Amino acid sequence: MLEFQNDSMARPSARRKGEFTRDRVTYSVADETEMILLGYIAFFDPPNVSASEAAALLRDAGVAVKVLTGDNGLVTGKVCRDVGIEIERLVSGNELSHMTENEFSRTVVEANVFVKLSPTQKEQIVQELRNGGHVVGFMGDGINDAPALRAADVGISVDSAVDVAKEAADIVLLEKSLLVLEEGIIEGRKVFANIVKYIRMGASSNFGNMFSVVGASYLLPFLPMLPVQVLTNNLLYDFSQTGIPTDSVDEELIERPLKWNIDNIKRFMVFIGPISSIFSYVPQYLI
Repeated sequence: MLEFQNDSMARPSARRKGEFTRDRVTYSVADETEMILLGYIAFFDPPNVSASEAAALLRDAGVAVKVLTGDNGLVTGKVCRDVGIEIERLVSGNELSHMTENEFSRTVVEANVFVKLSPTQKEQIVQELRNGGHVVGFMGDGINDAPALRAADVGISVDSAVDVAKEAADIVLLEKSLLVLEEGIIEGRKVFANIVKYIRMGASSNFGNMFSVVGASYLLPFLPMLPVQVLTNNLLYDFSQTGIPTDSVDEELIERPLKWNIDNIKRFMVFIGPISSIFSYVPQYLI
């Protein structure tokens, strides 16, 4: 910010008669002539104190951090150095606007810092990452971030953000620490891993039960289980699974992002289900 006063201030004998009064609210073009520079006023907006640690933890957790901003490259580069984000490739919004579709798709994946972006370009980058199979979380607090917040899988904002950003976000952080981001990701992976455990157990159990009933129906001259018995068996088995949400998860399962793998669940069901049927058949032959 620049501060000026009238040129008459430069003359000691002028007795400051050229200085504008504090209560003046209307200015004209004539007031902007014959002025001299008095000095500069600068604003210092340091990064969040937890940003460096949060960036390192996210990197260790397998999360790629990309910076999308409307600021220029010099300011963005300084902030990235302060928080420990290594700039692999810096791309400006003007460069993106002249790229072909294939170049844009490749650049969005390769670059990790984007500067001088418009709100539309932020949204396009987020959407392109999602189209490439990535799960995208976007964090922003300004009006220009609203389109990208809506386009992301998870939009994250802060309590001090503008209203439109908080409305567009899925999550609003009430704490000033960014460490909650890494904590939330790790807890989400634990929940996902336990959900997969539940599905594996439920699918294999039901498949095994039906395998036992079909086999017994073929071997026995009567119906081995009544429908109410099958339902009761499922209910009792569900009670045994109530402890899964509190089950611990191996560290190797949460070191990297987990993906839904229906083939793995199917193989587990087909292999474990018939094994459980052995324990249904063996007592019959022993008897």
